[in-house]
Amino acid sequence: MSRSDDVLKLHRLAHAGGSAALLEWLAARLGGWAGVVDAEEGRGPQSAVRGVAEMNARGVRSAVLHGSGSATLLFALDGGRALAAVLEQPHDPGAPTLLADAAVPLALVLRAEEAVLRDERAALAESRAREAVLHLLMNGRLSIAHQIAEALGPALPEPMRMYVVECRTGQRAEVARLCQELTAGRAWIVRCPVYVRHLIVLVPAGPAAVSADHDPLAGALVQVAPDCTVGVSAEMHLREAPAAYTQAFHALTVARGRGERHARFGPGPELALAAHEAGAGWAEALLAPLHAHRPRRPQDPAGRNCAPPPTPG
Repeated sequence: MSRSDDVLKLHRLAHAGGSAALLEWLAARLGGWAGVVDAEEGRGPQSAVRGVAEMNARGVRSAVLHGSGSATLLFALDGGRALAAVLEQPHDPGAPTLLADAAVPLALVLRAEEAVLRDERAALAESRAREAVLHLLMNGRLSIAHQIAEALGPALPEPMRMYVVECRTGQRAEVARLCQELTAGRAWIVRCPVYVRHLIVLVPAGPAAVSADHDPLAGALVQVAPDCTVGVSAEMHLREAPAAYTQAFHALTVARGRGERHARFGPGPELALAAHEAGAGWAEALLAPLHAHRPRRPQDPAGRNCAPPPTPG
């Protein structure tokens, strides 16, 4: 295999498989051990760890250490680390050139992987902070909740409507982005710490944003995210966050059985007024066996001790 083939292979591996795939191929290609060594961490063969420490102390970019029957080849990366290979003697004469060529794509892919890791840690920290704000709201500690929320952005809406959005596992980040777009960045969004498929969204309550049968935001959300189901609370103040969550959660249960896949919690007619005589008749027929019951033993409760239900209306 020519040097150009090796270089092309290294870049392809770095792009497709990352640092792990590149190092694995290097080890197989050279017939030895290959890895990234940091003297402060002290991981890896001792000859490589000592070699990196000496390189850093002398300020050199490459080194070769000969031991009993082996050679340790080192090429500096950033952050005091080095690409190291421990090879039995005699080793491939092209090993130094191959390692030097590998150091460049390896350094780049390591930076990219570390950037992704930092982003993931930052996202996790923000998610935990948003969960903390939610807990503060649920416990009535509004002042501290406001302070943390304003640092994260946006400010907590007052008054607000609370939305509980149910989506597929792994889809919450995309749905959160859609919520931000649909509310022009005004929604305050937190991943539910209990249900892994739920997002809790606090949205400023507009003067006529929602009717009893229609919610523009919920309707738009289920249109762009067809697998979502949305429950919406009534307009409430932040101090009423526990009640708002209960309302939105109940509305979500209703929404699962609706073709629109969204529902808003709202007042309805009293059951007695809605049922009228039909309700009274149904209740009387259902409870008739209980009222007609006669106990076998004197100490058992009798039907005559059970008060009949009140008549609706």
